[in-house]
Amino acid sequence: MIEALRLEFMQNAVIAAVLASVVLGVVGSLVVVNREVLVGGGIAHASYGGVGLGFLLGLDPSVTAMLFGVLAAVIMGVLRRYVRQRNDTLIGMLWAVGMSLGVVFVQLTPGYTANARSFLFGSLLSIPRGDLPLLGAVALVLVGFVVLYYRPLLAHSFDRDFALSRNLPVFPLELVLLAAIALAVVVLIQLVGVVLLIALLTIPAATAGLFTRTLATMMTTTVLVGVVVTLGGLSASYTFDLPSGPAIVLSACALFALGRGGFPTLRAVRRRLRSRTA
Repeated sequence: MIEALRLEFMQNAVIAAVLASVVLGVVGSLVVVNREVLVGGGIAHASYGGVGLGFLLGLDPSVTAMLFGVLAAVIMGVLRRYVRQRNDTLIGMLWAVGMSLGVVFVQLTPGYTANARSFLFGSLLSIPRGDLPLLGAVALVLVGFVVLYYRPLLAHSFDRDFALSRNLPVFPLELVLLAAIALAVVVLIQLVGVVLLIALLTIPAATAGLFTRTLATMMTTTVLVGVVVTLGGLSASYTFDLPSGPAIVLSACALFALGRGGFPTLRAVRRRLRSRTA
């Protein structure tokens, strides 16, 4: 693996993995805390319409996926507020429409379109260096957003009624949060693809949640967990010739299982030590 770091495509993959981990820490934590896992999956699958549109128009699929995802997030936020319908029904419809449009657009695209499949299952090892500035810009925007609006986001995430009583802009915050999820989709979709994206968006944050009590520490820990699982999955992918997306997700699942099983044991050990010293 160390020797492989001399290769340009491996260097690109490592940089992309670190940038994606920052996004995981920021947005993944908000998704888990706000219980917006299905929303994240809906936006992820709806953004595939943007991927297909990019191939059809000859544009950068990453950019069109970002625009499509943000548009889908805004539409979802407006529908959830003004349309009397179950949230899961609205998410499912948007999910299906986006995926269907993506498949139709790819089918209508003349010529070779096999690269469109990489957006379904991810291909971290094939990320070009030209995509790294976009990933870095998205990560920077998301971190800046959380730093500027941390307290309103904290109030909205844990006590929506309190946020309303403090006259905080709850609905705009919801729209911006959905847009942030859409931006995160752009970064993560190239790592694990649309199909597995929801797992990477939630499992590292859920793992960090086992060991943290505040949103800020949860975000920081999720970044570290993201680095471990993405680089671990990347190493396994390169060593055993496995698809990088599934390898990353399986690494995340293994770490969560280890944390879930080991944390109660550690907590019991701490209690015993405290009881002996008391």
